[in-house]
Formats: sequence, C-alpha cells, structure tokens
Amino acid sequence: MASFYIPLSGLEADTTALNTIANDLANLNTTGFKAQTANFSDTFYQQIGEQGSGDPIQVGSGVDVSSIQSDFSQGSQISTDSASNVELVGNGFFVVNDGGANVYTRDGNFSVSQTGSLETQAGEQVMGFPATNGVVNTNAPLAGINLPVGQVQPAQATTSFGMNANLDSSAAIGTTLPAQVTVYDSLGQSHIATVTYTKTATNTWSYNVSMPDTLTAASNTAAGATTITYNFGSSAGTLATVDPGTNLTITGPTASGTATITVPPVTAGETVAAYATSLQTAVTAAGLTGVTVASTPGGQLTISGANISTAGSVIQDPVSANTTGTLTFNSSGDLTNPASNISGISFSGLSDGAANMTMSFNILGSAGTPTITQSDVASAATGTTQDGFAAGSYTGFSIASDGTVNATFSNNQTLAVGQLALANVANPQGLQLLGDGNYATTQASGTASVGASGTAGLGTINDDTLEASNVNISAEFSDLIIAQRAFEANSKGVTTFDTIAQETINMIH
Repeated sequence: MASFYIPLSGLEADTTALNTIANDLANLNTTGFKAQTANFSDTFYQQIGEQGSGDPIQVGSGVDVSSIQSDFSQGSQISTDSASNVELVGNGFFVVNDGGANVYTRDGNFSVSQTGSLETQAGEQVMGFPATNGVVNTNAPLAGINLPVGQVQPAQATTSFGMNANLDSSAAIGTTLPAQVTVYDSLGQSHIATVTYTKTATNTWSYNVSMPDTLTAASNTAAGATTITYNFGSSAGTLATVDPGTNLTITGPTASGTATITVPPVTAGETVAAYATSLQTAVTAAGLTGVTVASTPGGQLTISGANISTAGSVIQDPVSANTTGTLTFNSSGDLTNPASNISGISFSGLSDGAANMTMSFNILGSAGTPTITQSDVASAATGTTQDGFAAGSYTGFSIASDGTVNATFSNNQTLAVGQLALANVANPQGLQLLGDGNYATTQASGTASVGASGTAGLGTINDDTLEASNVNISAEFSDLIIAQRAFEANSKGVTTFDTIAQETINMIH
C-alpha cells in the first residue's frame, strides 16, 4: 500500500536528518569539523487522471535524501601555546599520509613524535615540500615533515665579515681605530678578529686584520710529575708566533720553598720554539727546580715538573695572509679604493685543530655602497656582520604563514626543514569522509591539486592556533525541532493509515 510507503519514506528521511544534526552537535568541539545539512527531494509521481482542461492529476510517492552537504565555511580561531598547532585560513586542506595514500584534513592539531615526525593525532604523517640545507624545493615530490629532534646543527665557519665604520678625517696621522668582530672557525670556536685602522696620510688609512688565538692548557700528571701542554696547532715546520698579550705565570718548587714567575715579554714575531727557550731561561734564573720547558716542531709548548702549576693565558697569532691593505677616500669622504670587497684574508694553525680560515672583508653593503666612510666626526665602528656560527642543539620549531617549518637551535640559528603542503579539489562536496577529520578524493571531487600556502587560491597558515568546528548550535537546535515535528507528523500518518487499514479489513469481514 502506497499510503504506508509515503510516511515511512518520510520517517526514514527524517531519521537521516536527525542523525545528521546529532552528529553535528556531537562534533561541536571537534577541531576543523565541518557541519552538514541533510537535503530532501520528492520522488516519482503517479498520474491518476486529468482535469477537464487537460492538467494532469498526480500523486507523489514520498521523499528521498537527495544530499548531505558539508559547510566548508571558516571556523572560529582557537589560540593555543603549541607550535605544532596550525590553522588553515581560507581554501584548501592539509595533506597527510595514512601509510599508503595521501588524504586531506582541515584539522591542524598536529604533534611531534619521538623521532621528530610531524603527525596528526591519529598518527598520520604530515606531508610537505622537502628542504635541503635550509632551501625548500616546491618542485620536489611531497615527503613527510621531520624535525631534527635531538640533533646538533654543525658549526659554520665564517667566510665573510663586515662593519659600519667612520674614520675621522681630521685625525692626526698615526691615529688608530681598533674595531672588533666575533668570527667562528670550522669547529665552532669563536675568535675575536680586530681590524685596526691607522691614518697614514690625508684621505688615506691602512687596515690590519689580526686574530689572536687563546690556547687552552692540557694537564697530565704521572709518576709524580706534571706536564702542561699548550698546542699552537701549527704543522711541522710552520711555527705560530706568540702574541704579546700572553700573561702566563708558572709556580713551582725552589730550593727554599715555592715561587711564581711571570713569563718574560714576547718579542714581536717570536716563534714558539724561541719562546720556549726564553721561558726556560726565565725558569732557571728564578730558581725553579726540576722545571723543564720545551717545544716540538708540531707547535706544542710543554712545561714539565713536580708540583708545578700555571695561570693566565698563552696567546698565539695564527699564520695569516692578506691581512693588511690601504683604504683611499675622495674629498667627499667616499671610499674609492678598494672598489670591491677584500678577499683572501686567511688564518692557519689554529690551536683547536680547526681548518684554516679564509674570509672576505665586506667593505660594500648589499646595494654596493661602501660601509666605511671618512668624515669630520669621531672615528667609530657602529655595527658588525659575519656569516659564521657555533654548533647548536635543537630547541624547537615554528611554522611561518607560508607553511615553512623552521627548526631553531641553541646557537640562535634557524633552519628550514620543509614546507607544509596544501591541497584543494574542484568539488569539495564530492570528497569522501573517512573519519578522524580526513577526506579522500573521489571521481566526483576530482583529483587534488597541491601547492604552497597563499598560492593558486589556497589559504594561509597561522601558527599556535587551531580552526574550531563551524557548527552553529542555535541553527542546529532549530533544525532539530523542525526534524522532530516532521518525524512526529509522519508517524501520525503511519498510525492514521493503520487505522484506515483496520477499518477496511473490518468492512470485508
């Protein structure tokens, strides 16, 4: 009997609508959830006659659920304190991989695994464009975003340095200005490089770059004797010179007790071998007994004896090249020579065993304008730049608005490790819902096009925030009442037709 089928189809459709509303309300606090609406359509009609004018007389056969449509409008923003939480503002989806295929989500509630993998709460890996040495390649195939958890960023030796400086044009000939910049060797050890400017004539200054290297003492005690070693880091036959800044003292036994001597002054350009000889002479003259000072062709200074100790520093001037030159200015105080950055400044034989340092002195800024000027104001260096850094351990990460994932290290450096990929489809309503906030493409949705944040109509990314569910509780309650009333009305239709059926049966019997 069609009379029963029609209200039963209404009951079934209303049940679907109620279930849809209930699911929306259940996901009121689900991150990135998109509300849904059940849409109805009438079914086919049976023509049972015509009016006198020929108009058809038709009776409907009930209702069907024609679609359940998702609302992809933007949800509200939720602020968090987690760098792994990201909000997508605008069109598109994050790309994640469930271990076999890429799927898509609006839920940016990510976390970092113990191995550094950026993952969803369900364990799917977040996909993006890979980076090599801090450079993202958006043309490469997508790969999982991995953070260098527990890793150390290697040191980077300084290859260039520069400074902003003014040299006093009214200064007397012979006036000097020392300016310092911190540089790093290949092992991450910091050194203070000093550029000393000296006025040699009108509009002419010389420069000299020096880089003293403070040596660390290695002490070893065996059989009652102590050997204190300073490694100048020079290879055999190439001895470093001792810097006049050395303030080493030696304490040791004498015939009547103990004594402390301050090492004698250093002759400019003195080699470590000559320095060891002068120290031995000073030790003997002071009456220190059993104390021996020696050097090796490899550039080591050793002080040996019983009950001895040292204090202060031994400083060397590494073997250097191309560290001096001339700066010429015109009558307007502009640097005219050299006309380009100064290259080939080198220091070798570092005490920590680092590779030889070769640097350029950048006297031109990024626009090609000299950073060193001469004018009638006091000489001063106001700022320095250099491109090296010490080694650093991983401390955390951040995600930029373009989706670039930047790892941070204890040496204040950042390194791009990847860029979050975003995807979109021609027909989002055609996506298949998979649960856990994920969607899969279908023939109806079309294949996903992948790109970077802010490109090709894709949205942008906010870090430390999440997109809330866009369920409107007031609208859902209104729809709930309407669906309830419709269900009750269809139920009444079923009971009414049941009563009519009983009356019909009674008439027959």
